[in-house]
Amino acid sequence: MSETLPNWDLRRIPAAGPYVRVLARGCPALTGSCFPLLHPQMERGRRARIFAPFDALEGFSDRIRTRDSELVRTMEKNDR
Repeated sequence: MSETLPNWDLRRIPAAGPYVRVLARGCPALTGSCFPLLHPQMERGRRARIFAPFDALEGFSDRIRTRDSELVRTMEKNDR
């Protein structure tokens, strides 16, 4: 088994891979810089709203909604 290193998002990357030098550099140091003041970290909910309109599987959510309503009708019918 080849040796691996943890990545910032906890994925494992090969120790002999092409990105080891980049990983070893770590995050950029912004000490003495006004960058964090000008560009504060975005809240997770706000960031999620940016990508919410993207529908990778077009029509999938409509099909799920239709299937859910069919299941509810079936369950209500069986309860009577």
